[in-house]
Amino acid sequence: MLRQHRFRPVLRFRSSKSPAHGHALTGMPSCTNRMVFNPADISAFLAVVRHGNVSRAAVDIGITQPSVSKALRRLEDEIGVSLFERGAHGARLTSEGHLFVESAHRFERQYAEMVRSAGEMRARYSGLLRIGVTSPASDSLPLRVLSEMIGKRPGMRVSLVIGKSDALNVAVESGDLDLAVVPSYPGYSFSCAQMEVGEDQMRVVARADHPVFAMSNAGIADLREFGWIMPNRRSVARKLMGEIFEREAAPSPRVVVEVDYVSDAVMGLIMATDLLALVPAAALRGWLGRVVPVQMPQMLIQRTFVLLSHPSGKWSPLMQTFRDILIRSRPEALE
Repeated sequence: MLRQHRFRPVLRFRSSKSPAHGHALTGMPSCTNRMVFNPADISAFLAVVRHGNVSRAAVDIGITQPSVSKALRRLEDEIGVSLFERGAHGARLTSEGHLFVESAHRFERQYAEMVRSAGEMRARYSGLLRIGVTSPASDSLPLRVLSEMIGKRPGMRVSLVIGKSDALNVAVESGDLDLAVVPSYPGYSFSCAQMEVGEDQMRVVARADHPVFAMSNAGIADLREFGWIMPNRRSVARKLMGEIFEREAAPSPRVVVEVDYVSDAVMGLIMATDLLALVPAAALRGWLGRVVPVQMPQMLIQRTFVLLSHPSGKWSPLMQTFRDILIRSRPEALE
C-alpha cells in the first residue's frame, strides 16, 4: 500500500547576533538561537491583527478561542516580547507587535508559495493516471510511455484498461478514464477530443509458405477457399473489410477465428495454419520472414491513432506528461 505523507514544512527565521548588526525587528531583544515559527501560530496572530479581538479571530480561522490564545503565547515566548496589549475592549498591537506584522505577512506568503510549489511537484511525480489502450502488446508505444513514466516517478499509480475503441471512448467521456489511445478509421469519429499521435495500416497476411503466394495474379475472389482470422464483427476494421469484398463482388470471407486484438498467440496460429488474417502492420515486427503481407493494395486499410481526452476536462500534470512523451516518441506505426 502506498503511504501518503502530508507536507508540513517548518520555516525558520534567524535573528541577528546583536543590535549593532541591525536586528530585523528594531528595539526587540536579540538572541543567538534559532526562532522556529509555526505557520498556524502566524495565522492566528494575523487573524487577531485583522479583527482586534481573539474571539472573532477564532471564528475567522475556524479554531477555538483558547487555541488562538495559546498560539499567541507560543509566538510571544518564541520571540521574547509581548505582541499585544489585552484588555476589555480587545487586543491592540504593542510597538513590537507593529514591527512584527510585516514579517508575519511575508512569512505567510512564503509559506503559501512553498506549499503550492510542493503540491505541484508532488502532482508531477505521484497521483493516479487512468489509461485505456486497445492492444496489450508489451512493446506498444503507450505501454513504453507508461514504463518510462513509472521509472522516473515511483510514486505514481496507473490504472490500465484494455478494451475496444468505442468502449474506451465512452469511459473517457464519462470520466472513468483520463486518456485512451485508440485507432481511428476514415469515416468514423469519436465523441471525445482527439489528438492524432501516429499512423498505421491493417494488412492481410499469411505464413511465408502459404499456398496463396504460389498463385499468379491472384485476386480477392481467389481467396474464397481460405479461412480467415478477423476482428470481431462489431469492429470497424471488420466492417471495412466486408465493404472491400462487396465492392469487388467477391464472396464474403469465411471467418474461422474472431479476435479482440492481435497477440503472439494469434500470430502463432497464422504460422501453424493456412488461415489468412487481418492484422496491424506493426504486429509483424517480431515475425518478419515468417508472416508475410499478401500483396493486394485494394485490401490495405489505413488508420490513424488518436489520444482521446474529455472534451472539457482539465489536464493533470501526469496527463500532460503522458501526452508529451507519446508525441515525442511516436514512430510511424503505433500498435
